[in-house]
Amino acid sequence: MTPEEKKAYKWKCYDETAKPKLLELIKHCQNGGRICPLPQHWNKIYHAYSWHTDRHKFTKFPPLKIPLILGAWNANDIDKRQRFLTQVYWCYENYFMDTMYDKIMRLTDDDWCLECFPEDKISLELIKKEYARWLGVNYHPEHNIWNHCTDHHKKQKKIQRAEEIYDERSHILDDESTASINRR
Repeated sequence: MTPEEKKAYKWKCYDETAKPKLLELIKHCQNGGRICPLPQHWNKIYHAYSWHTDRHKFTKFPPLKIPLILGAWNANDIDKRQRFLTQVYWCYENYFMDTMYDKIMRLTDDDWCLECFPEDKISLELIKKEYARWLGVNYHPEHNIWNHCTDHHKKQKKIQRAEEIYDERSHILDDESTASINRR
């Protein structure tokens, strides 16, 4: 058996057990409005794998982006969910699916950050695109997770309407403040 055949056989055997776990984790991590683990748990999960991608040494592993914690915790829910699910996919692609599966399934419901809009789900296809972007593959038009949310257009219209109302009110306030300054 050639080295390429051995590698293909090894991947096939791994894929038969890992792919169902990956799909189960993607579903589990989005059920019940879950976004991502709370920062302390997400950081522990990340550090279990981050040392494999140390860029000071030559490694066979592609980059693993850091979790959106600390200052990045202000990122929106969909970006946090996408980052976490892409990290899960990174583990799948790099033969760490069993350990990642165990770490996530050990988390309790209190260990998760929950969202307000649980209907926004991220598909495996979008996770693969984000992972490819981590590897340096660009998509045209630029891949944007907000383009794929189920209710994105409704939310965008609400935001736009809120901005219009704010603009209308700020115009009124500007006229009043100018008038009060002119009276002084």
